[in-house]
Order: sequence, then C-alpha cells, then structure tokens
Amino acid sequence: MNPSILSAFSIERLAGCRPGQRHYTDWLQVVIGLALPRIRYRLIFIVLTGLLLGACETTTWVNALTPRDNFVLEKDLAYGPAQRHKLDIYHPKDRPLDPRVVVFVHGGSWDQGDKEDYLFIGQAFAQMGFTTVIPNYRLYPEAEFPDFVDDIARAIAVLPVQLDVEPSDRLQIVLVGHSAGAHTAAMLATEPKFLQRNGATAKLHALIGIAGPYDLPLQHAAVRGKFDRLEHPKAANPVYLANALTPPTLLLYGADDQTVAAHHIERFSKRLHQVGVSTRVRIIPDANHKTVIGALASRLRFLNSAFEEIRDYLSSCYSKKKSTQSAAAT
Repeated sequence: MNPSILSAFSIERLAGCRPGQRHYTDWLQVVIGLALPRIRYRLIFIVLTGLLLGACETTTWVNALTPRDNFVLEKDLAYGPAQRHKLDIYHPKDRPLDPRVVVFVHGGSWDQGDKEDYLFIGQAFAQMGFTTVIPNYRLYPEAEFPDFVDDIARAIAVLPVQLDVEPSDRLQIVLVGHSAGAHTAAMLATEPKFLQRNGATAKLHALIGIAGPYDLPLQHAAVRGKFDRLEHPKAANPVYLANALTPPTLLLYGADDQTVAAHHIERFSKRLHQVGVSTRVRIIPDANHKTVIGALASRLRFLNSAFEEIRDYLSSCYSKKKSTQSAAAT
C-alpha cells in the first residue's frame, strides 16, 4: 500500500470513540504485536478494525501502540487553581536530569483538546532525550485570550519546582506547539510580558511551530469570539510581535494542509528573518494538518519526515550552543 494513501486513510477516518470501546485497544495491542510484525500491516489492521467496531478516536489507537519503555510519567501535577491547571511530565528513563525541557502545547481551536491525547508526543521527545511537559489549559468558552497564553506561562513558571532545578534560569525551554497550540507557543516566544507577569524565569531556547496560524485571522469561524478582549488586533499576532529576542525557530508545515493556509508560515518566517532570528522552514510533502503531527508517533513515522526534521533541528541547536560555549571558554 502507498504510504501517502494510508496516511490520509488512517488519520482522517478514525474519530470519536463510543463508551465501552476503549478496552478494545488493550487486546488489540497484543494481537497486533503477535500476529502482524510489520508496522504498515499493523496500521492497516488497526484501520480496518476501527471501521468494523465503529468510529474510535485516532489518538486512542496511536497511544495504545506507543512504546512506554523509554520514559517515566508523572501525571496531573497542579500548576494553578483551575480544574484544567494540570500538567504531565515525561522523564526519559535511565538518563540524568537534563535542563533541556520541551513544553508541548496542544491544538484544538482553543476550545478542545487534552494532554491525555498526546502520550505519543511525550514518548517521541523522551526518545530524543528531552524531559517533556504537556500542560492542559483552560478552553473557550470558560476562557478567552489571553488566558490560553497565560496558562502555559504559568505552567512554565512552576517547572523549576516540579523538576527540582535551581537556579530556575538553568532550565532551557523548547516551546513546541501544533495548530492553535503553535499560536500560543509563538505568542510566548515573541511577547515577553506573558512569561514575566506569571513569574517564569526559565530561558526560551527554541520555538518549534507545527502548522500554526501565526497571522491570526480574527474573523475566521474557528477564531471568532475567543479573542474579543483584544484592544488591538496586532496584540495577538506573532508576525507583528516577532523581534530580535525571539528564540531560534523551526516552522513545520504539511504541503497538503487544508486547515491552516501556507501564508501563515510564509509571513512569520519572513518577519523572523527580517529581525535577525535564526529560522528554519520545512514544508513536508504528502502531509496534512493532522499527519504532520501524527507522524511523531513511533508507529507512524514512515508517513513523513516530521520526526526526523525536529530531531535534527534540536540536535543542531544544541551542538551550536556547545560550540559557542567552547569558543567562549578558550
């Protein structure tokens, strides 16, 4: 089977799990692992079984097949008073504590999504050697902008205590976000006031934006009502807010994305270059809005190169830093 056909079929067709069906994933993981040794055949089996059982949320299947042997998970750590002020931390197993920390901000149009859906993200970055933090944040209509951004800033502020790292500025935060989460991550990277007013002192080392709406269209149906507190449209626009202090940035985008238009990546990268920010843009062939993030899952990496692009970018970021530190020491 052509992988591009499988990618569109498997990711797009499975959605919305009915009560009582989640237990199927437990025995399916065993059956698939024993009966179908090749990854692509495993995925075909998952898709066909999902269609037979009825619709089941894609991330349920993806997470059920995600290896759990390379991380230790701390769940539901509080970072504030609200019900959704909780975060999960994925610690790479058998590695000393590293000040490099990925903070992943999930998407969902600011009105849906949950950290529970992204175990596969925690596993992916743990495999790269990063402690990974995935917070929940308040959603619309309970919250509006700037609450989404302030919540993530507040989560970052508690990390020195949660990770027992002192002084707090030793932490090197890599902000990663997908879709609406990429907009939030970009806001934190381009507008320092959010971190400052929430008491976050950790350093932002890099930004990785995946399919984000950086030139925010306030009248779009998915945006309308969620940013009504804005006094000026540019106050929620990372393209306008980008400055020379914005951390080095990787922008990923699926060439077949029908959700977020390509001009968001083009305008944001152009602005970052204008202000002198080191920026890398990667357009992923045969990837759409979902598969560009879904391919980080260990069993879906054949779909496209998103995992390799992120891994290589982070490797180059930290090798450059080490080279700079060595040069300064001499």
